Amino acid sequence: MEYQPKIIAREPSHHEIGAAALAEIDQLLSHYPQPQGAAIDALTVVQKYRGWVSDHALKQLAEHMSMPVADLESVATFYNLIFRREVGKTLLHPCNGLSCQLLGYKSIQRQLRKEINIDEGETSANGSMTLISLPCLGACDKAPVMLLRESTATINAAGKAVIRDKLLTHITTTELSAMLDDFQEFIHG
Repeated sequence: MEYQPKIIAREPSHHEIGAAALAEIDQLLSHYPQPQGAAIDALTVVQKYRGWVSDHALKQLAEHMSMPVADLESVATFYNLIFRREVGKTLLHPCNGLSCQLLGYKSIQRQLRKEINIDEGETSANGSMTLISLPCLGACDKAPVMLLRESTATINAAGKAVIRDKLLTHITTTELSAMLDDFQEFIHG
């Protein structure tokens, strides 16, 4: 049975998936014999444009991909980088792998929690930052490390949606505030 995408011809509301995202998802689907094979990538596309995957967006995506909502939900909830609730504009992902644990992860996370006034998994009151630690970012020789990234894509000069990110390495608590400020300037400046 060949996949046939469903066309949604209305303007997207705050909770719907936009035409650009659907076109990108259709491109992904063309590479898989079954739509389930594109589930992770399709969820990532929705998140790239919206910052997170709402229940409404999940249902719309399942309908568009002609697959059960429960199947897509099981994929979305399994992966810790598919966000099922709204997140801040900037995601802070300190590494809590063994090398980072040994070289200062706990003090870095403690300072982050103090400076932004949030706990693990929470978003700051102004919606600017969300703190989610990740296991091993693969930069053990540069520990402790933290990945900073935008939660939603920006459109570059070529019209392509991109998410900007930066890997902070050899972090010390004394430099942390300046590093966060530099990243905010990098995103907005």
